[in-house]
Amino acid sequence: MSRINVKAVALGFLLTIGLDMLLGIGLLLMHSDEVTVTGRSAEQVSQDLAAVTSSPSFLLFNIVFGSLTTMAGGFVAARLAKRYPYFNGFALGVLGLAFGLLFWGDQPLWFNLFALATVIPTAVLGAHVAVRSVATRDQ
Repeated sequence: MSRINVKAVALGFLLTIGLDMLLGIGLLLMHSDEVTVTGRSAEQVSQDLAAVTSSPSFLLFNIVFGSLTTMAGGFVAARLAKRYPYFNGFALGVLGLAFGLLFWGDQPLWFNLFALATVIPTAVLGAHVAVRSVATRDQ
């Protein structure tokens, strides 16, 4: 019998990716005053977007929100799996690590390395929160 619930990990991962996309759009909207589209070429708009997405504030918000979405995915994977929650949180983290390596971005090296180094612990932390919430509820 496997300790990994594939369905739970997949749903947790899809939640993480979906939240990342929504938060990424929100972050771009927060910085929309820095990107001017009217009367500019596609190349100029692309340069503006590159400047925004490499700005320290954008990267900091991305780290914080990305960690929270990974934690949420670990939480969901652990809760849906019901058994072996830490294994399922770990599996979500490994899947996130593989996804991060596969889609290595144009962000600064420190940002990519930080994301890769924290994805597994953050997913397991989400599983831990799920375990604690069940334990607290059962008391």
